[in-house]
Amino acid sequence: MTDAILGADASLGFIGHVETPYKTLSECPKRVGADGPECAVVLNAPWDRALQGIEQFEWIELFLWFHKARRDLLIIEPNHGNGPRGVFSLRSPVRPNPIAVTTVTLIARQGNRLIVRGLEALDGTPLLDLKPGRCPLA
Repeated sequence: MTDAILGADASLGFIGHVETPYKTLSECPKRVGADGPECAVVLNAPWDRALQGIEQFEWIELFLWFHKARRDLLIIEPNHGNGPRGVFSLRSPVRPNPIAVTTVTLIARQGNRLIVRGLEALDGTPLLDLKPGRCPLA
């Protein structure tokens, strides 16, 4: 097989990181609601300029790189039971490419920082991309 078929031609760059109270994997929650702690999404220059207009949205989707997640397992036993399952049938961070997609509530923008709620990621997790929610605030 060629590299293109195997997917080895991808290249990603981090555009920022997140700041959360979670310093270890054991502290990181699995599900945080809108009442979770305030966290920050910090964009590096020049990407911070691309935040113009984001304030009109109530929520945003974050695409994160779970840099501390294992990448070597194909089958795992989820905590919720039901026996072993393949990682592609779970939302586990354990996967070949540890890309996470999560939706957070946008509280405020402070320059290159977005203050959000509902983020469940380790402090310092790299940011790949973000997209606004579909409906702007009225």
